Amino acid sequence: MTALGVSYLLQTRRWIELYHEFEAYPRRFIFTGLFIFVTGMYIAINFNDWSSTWPIFITAFGWLMAIESGILIMRPSLAGWMTRKVGSRLNVYLRLGGLLFLGLGGLMVWEYLLQARF
Repeated sequence: MTALGVSYLLQTRRWIELYHEFEAYPRRFIFTGLFIFVTGMYIAINFNDWSSTWPIFITAFGWLMAIESGILIMRPSLAGWMTRKVGSRLNVYLRLGGLLFLGLGGLMVWEYLLQARF
């Protein structure tokens, strides 16, 4: 998540190009959806902590990723529609997403790796 957040922040233009490429070929979202599903389930299962404050956000984020992947797999054209709907604000949303990923990824690194809580 940290690496993805940094990538969103440093390579925003490339991500916008990628989204427009996916918009032209919506079936590519099926494979992306499978990857996001595996990633979301990994986060939701391995960081499954509903007892304290901020780990709840990470667990919920993993489940949201799994739900998003289901949408991408079942309706790949919906992601293209969302990209068109956002339009010129895609740049802003990618940067906000990058900050979110960077923050949550940093919290996971701090809490689970540096504090040795696996």
